[in-house]
Amino acid sequence: MTIEKLSELQSVPIMELKREELANADEIVIDSSKSQSSRVRSFLEQTGNPFAQNVGKYIVQIGYMEGTEDTFDDRMVLLARKQSRIEV
Repeated sequence: MTIEKLSELQSVPIMELKREELANADEIVIDSSKSQSSRVRSFLEQTGNPFAQNVGKYIVQIGYMEGTEDTFDDRMVLLARKQSRIEV
């Protein structure tokens, strides 16, 4: 997969994604005994679009923020804090 193709896939608006074209996250299997490049290649082959997958009845789109030093864990804590402030 080329950098151009990855960039194109990353920029697809979530409302334009088609469920039938996306991989199911629970069906993606990565062999951790393989090299890093083999694992990445396997992931790309299995997903087709590494930025979006079906997760249960939802489509989940993954994005990356450039220019930040926050870790994934930092962002998850922030999300949990925001969610706890939402009143239903």
